[in-house]
Amino acid sequence: MKILIKDIQLIDNKTWKIFGISERKITSIQAYFNDSREYVHPEQKINIPFEQDTNMFTATISVADIAKYSMADQETDWKFKVNTDYPYTNLCTDGPITNKPFQSDSSLFRYQFEFPLGILTLISKPLEVSTHLENFSMDEQSVSGEISIKPSLTDKLFEARLLLKRRPTAQFYLFHEQQQVFNLGAVMNNRITFSIPLQDISSQFLVDDSNVLDAIIEIVPVDMEKGIPTYLSISSEVKPTVSQNRKVGAPLLATLHAYVTGSNRLSFLFKKNRQGIATLTQLSDTGEEFKFQLKPESDIKFSQSQIVAKRRDKKDKLFEYNIEQTWPIKKGLNKYSASISKKDFLAGPVNKADTTWDFYLRSENLPDLPIMVPDMVDLSPLEYFDIANDQFKAKITKNGLRNLSCYTIKTPTNSENVTKIAILGTDFSYSAFNSRPFFNPDYEEFFECSIIQSHSSIISMMTEPAKDIDLTNYPDIVEQRRPIIAEDLKKEFFANLEASNPDYFLIDLYPDVVRPVMWLNDKTAITLSYVVEQSQLLNDLSYEKIVDHVDNEAFFHEWTKYADQFISKLTEIIPPNRVILNSGGFTTSYYAKNRAILEYKGKMEIERNNYFWNRLNNYFMSKIPEATVIDFSKKPYIGDFNHPFGQSPSHFESTYYKDFLKELIYITQK
Repeated sequence: MKILIKDIQLIDNKTWKIFGISERKITSIQAYFNDSREYVHPEQKINIPFEQDTNMFTATISVADIAKYSMADQETDWKFKVNTDYPYTNLCTDGPITNKPFQSDSSLFRYQFEFPLGILTLISKPLEVSTHLENFSMDEQSVSGEISIKPSLTDKLFEARLLLKRRPTAQFYLFHEQQQVFNLGAVMNNRITFSIPLQDISSQFLVDDSNVLDAIIEIVPVDMEKGIPTYLSISSEVKPTVSQNRKVGAPLLATLHAYVTGSNRLSFLFKKNRQGIATLTQLSDTGEEFKFQLKPESDIKFSQSQIVAKRRDKKDKLFEYNIEQTWPIKKGLNKYSASISKKDFLAGPVNKADTTWDFYLRSENLPDLPIMVPDMVDLSPLEYFDIANDQFKAKITKNGLRNLSCYTIKTPTNSENVTKIAILGTDFSYSAFNSRPFFNPDYEEFFECSIIQSHSSIISMMTEPAKDIDLTNYPDIVEQRRPIIAEDLKKEFFANLEASNPDYFLIDLYPDVVRPVMWLNDKTAITLSYVVEQSQLLNDLSYEKIVDHVDNEAFFHEWTKYADQFISKLTEIIPPNRVILNSGGFTTSYYAKNRAILEYKGKMEIERNNYFWNRLNNYFMSKIPEATVIDFSKKPYIGDFNHPFGQSPSHFESTYYKDFLKELIYITQK
């Protein structure tokens, strides 16, 4: 039976009184909404106080609570449910109810009750705030400006923050990683001024050689933590003055370039300015070792110096460094020298085939400096030489930026037959072990899958078991998918792995790339997999926090801690050189039904996910460098309309799975 609303009254601009009738006893009323950005989030819920007298009830909704929990950057549709049983009852109306839109002077939201399909819905809509740069300047010490704000805001009731947000790559203009917040103070006369010392800009932004920082202004009520973000647009009068460069000295050694984007917004290029500070003056090959001589090209003081070789690991169209080796430098009167034994050069399980290593000069209290190779130093006579017990060959050379580098190639090795394999991952990996014609009908001639656990995050796996969750209460979880959740809840993977005694272990990191992790308490987390997301279980779980991919940088820092624990426990069971990482990656295109090649919508988001996947892969391999990598990113596999499990960026054409199995056979039987 419906519980009906009869009247709504706004009291002192602080609360709404909801008057209604109910023929049954009410045990609770909750306001709730689901955020569906990137994934369906669990309901955000607020308990609503109420009083009931026979069949009449009155509920009190706090304007401050609605403002506190509403989404600041998009409309929030609050609904109201009675009791906690599922299916629950929404508060409804059987006829029109008069109410007016409401907005207080100290709020950034406009509120309106609406009744779609008769269901009581409170619309919380953020104001359309815009900010405009009216004055701008840069000098050797700071970047400054004056900003106007629309619409009109009451003085001293709002504050402004300047957020600098770094894009993962320049083309991913909808996504950000590192950010830095500068408090700008109270908004007065709808204006705000700022002056940011260049030296205060965080060194954490200097990830790549060139980094795009977007300027975002956040307007926040003084009594709230959450504000409305807006890109900082440029007035036509100021636009010609924006493009400026300023050097930022030690210890950052960078250049900050302000510019106007194609969308007429203020952004910055934050570039490393380290080229030519350290120069190679001589390199000689004695047969047993290399001898280096270096010269500093500036008045920067070097101390406790080392030569560092850093391995390039692919990160979308860029690269990052996770593996390095160092050698000490001796300081002379006007130069620095170092010797590197060929026997020790890049020793240990750190090499990959067809890989570039870049050399840097490292010194105390300074960023690492690339070693420039001038024209008078000729490296062309240098040949490939054996390293890592003759498993690889290396050649020292000059890269395209005229800096000292080294290139390594793999030396062929002998093989042995291996067939028993354990799998942790998703259909990027385990679909190769499917006997349907689309996949590999003959895979059992080569492999026995000792265990398969799917769609579990590494973070979840390293926490304690989840208790008191009865999956049989959820008929919306089909039987075939129930083990995905059950295994994730039990946390028995390592016991099962050890008992299965596999010869090889295959893993892909898809669950950590795109799926959130829900912390039920401070000891237990579960993977918010697509199976959980599609079940009522999502809304019934009580949880403390969710770590998701809205902020990939925060997720990465949380994930690395548990990845370290995972790898430590894994290598107690599986030898590191028997671990196989499927580097994975989503496709941006697919074969349509008529075999035409089409692109998926949301290409930028797909590429951003691939970028983050590269980062997780790189970290994983930096911690277990003996592992083998299957990397098909340079091969032209795309999606397919005819995929048995449906078309998606994670489902490939048939050739992918057949070639993947061939690669596994090669790895395990060599």
